[in-house]
Amino acid sequence: MLLSIATSIHAQPWEFTSAIDVTKVAGKDVFHHVESSGRRNIAVSKSVIAVTWEDNRDNDTPRIFLASKAHTEKNFTREITISGKGEAFEPSIIALDNDKFAVTWEEDAGIYARLVTPSGPGPILTIARDDAFQASLVWQNQQLLIAYSKKDSKYQRIWLQRLGVDGKNLIRLSDCPVDPEQAKDQQLYPTLISQQGLVIVAWEDRRPGRTIIMAAKNLQKPCSFTLPQQISSAPAARSSPYGKGHGVARVALAQFGINKVMATWADKRDFREGYDIYAAAFQPGAKTLFGVNMKVQDSFGEVAQQWHASIAGHDSGYLVTAWDDNRDGNANIMLSWLENNTWSEDIEAEVATGEGEQTHPSITLDSNGDLHMVWIDRLSIGGPTQLKYAFAKRVVN
Repeated sequence: MLLSIATSIHAQPWEFTSAIDVTKVAGKDVFHHVESSGRRNIAVSKSVIAVTWEDNRDNDTPRIFLASKAHTEKNFTREITISGKGEAFEPSIIALDNDKFAVTWEEDAGIYARLVTPSGPGPILTIARDDAFQASLVWQNQQLLIAYSKKDSKYQRIWLQRLGVDGKNLIRLSDCPVDPEQAKDQQLYPTLISQQGLVIVAWEDRRPGRTIIMAAKNLQKPCSFTLPQQISSAPAARSSPYGKGHGVARVALAQFGINKVMATWADKRDFREGYDIYAAAFQPGAKTLFGVNMKVQDSFGEVAQQWHASIAGHDSGYLVTAWDDNRDGNANIMLSWLENNTWSEDIEAEVATGEGEQTHPSITLDSNGDLHMVWIDRLSIGGPTQLKYAFAKRVVN
């Protein structure tokens, strides 16, 4: 099945196979969520694909689950419970070495993490207790790094935890706040990326009385970061409906090519049509961490609302963004990719379009540049959910 045809000068770089179910557990009273901070609900290792999510199948109590399959298998064949006995939300996953995965999540207002190996899951490690939420993670130099939001005095503040890996065990190494200054308002929904030895952390920040996207990079030391800088910029002329300024939401980061990082987020600077998808590129060596804000979706998307942006990159330079979009009257998954420093016209991922709702995509690119995508599917608007996965072969070099 091919990606749907769009009027575009850009060649379509991926060819999708048919969608498959991630989990068989579904029904009118079961609801699935893939809402991780930074939108990392799918990860791919050398031979295994893993997906993590939250659903309420267990007596209506939200728990974290993980399903996996080998690349060569047609269906997801293994499913395990990741979280403990509490109410759990917003899992995030990343692939490590040797078909290992790491998962972090929120449970009973604390942050937890564990490894999942080919022989089964490791023990659960407590990262933070009491008013800790929205964890995201990255793998760097044989260490696992977790960014999360934790209450510090009056406001939520972004923290970074470094962990070592010993077999199935995670070992605490160090933790510190990312912003060296005490939080002046809420800091929420962090995500992070490793790039050429640096760690870049981005998050939602409400210090100006509205939500902006901020970022900081470390200074080659475990707990030393630059002062944060704003990524999201304000329109040239602020209109009265903005009040203190337009809103933004849910930043995601991806590394691509050599020495490149892209941030993407939902942005409401065009207040008439709700949120759009914007992006900005990391500028190594420059005074400003990220450059000019770019609108990702094309002109056909300007009459619609866009939500839930996910982004994935490849060492060869591929970069693709996915989101859900109601321009056709219902929510479908759209894709745009970067080509010659320009975002392509949008195309529908045909496996995730049509009647009902297709929302909350999470994407990743494997070592071949092939695309893996998971999303929430509803046969009818407001109806029960199903978790879907699709693979797309890279067909354009």
